[in-house]
Formats: sequence, structure tokens, C-alpha cells
Amino acid sequence: MGLTFSRDHRLLTPADYKAVFDGTTCKASAPLILLLARVNTLSQPRLGLVIAKKHVRRAVDRNRIKRIARESFRHHQDLLGNLDIVILARKGLGDLDNAQLHALYQDMWRRLARSASKRARSLNSGPPSSNA
Repeated sequence: MGLTFSRDHRLLTPADYKAVFDGTTCKASAPLILLLARVNTLSQPRLGLVIAKKHVRRAVDRNRIKRIARESFRHHQDLLGNLDIVILARKGLGDLDNAQLHALYQDMWRRLARSASKRARSLNSGPPSSNA
């Protein structure tokens, strides 16, 4: 899989975002960031960003957070399968430097992939059997 971040790898419409918010199947959380995800029917993951001015005041910080998120996503997309992912910023995310942001995103991708695989395993195992 290439390291591109083309239009195919983005959540573009409000309906795409609504589908993730309403149908979240796995998530990863930290004090400064929340990742929500759901399985899509495509062959690649897609990314959406919600970096609110309320939580990250300066535009330069919001843009830096988004740029690093997209770059990190490009490098870790093979780990993420076919998920639609929305990143939600929390207060204080803009205070991190670039190295801390890269480390945070790397950890969040790993945790999200583990959550998604755990969810997939539980769905594939079927209903619990009763050995009564």
C-alpha cells in the first residue's frame, strides 16, 4: 500500500462524519485526543479531523496538528485496515511540540488497531455457548 493521502483517504461529507459519530465500533482515548472509528466497506482507511477552535485557539497550532495527523496516518494506514476514523482534539493538544504529537499519534494508531482487531475477533467468535 502506498503512502499517499489522496481524496480516497479522507472523510469528505457531513454524512461520512455522521456515520462515524453515530456508528462508532471502536475508539482510542487519551487526555488530549479521542479517536472514533467504524468499519467501512472500502479497501482502505479514511481519516477525518475535528480540531475545534474552542480547544486549540491558534490557527497555526490547529494546522500543525492536522498536518502531523495526516502525515502520521499516511505512515500507519496499513495498520488500520478498512476503518473510517475521526480525530477529535481536546483542550491542551496545541501545547504539544511536533515530536510529542508524532509519538501521541503513533500510540493512538496502535491502540485503535488493537481495539478494532479485538472487536473483530469478538464478532467472529459468534454468540457465547452455554455449557449448562
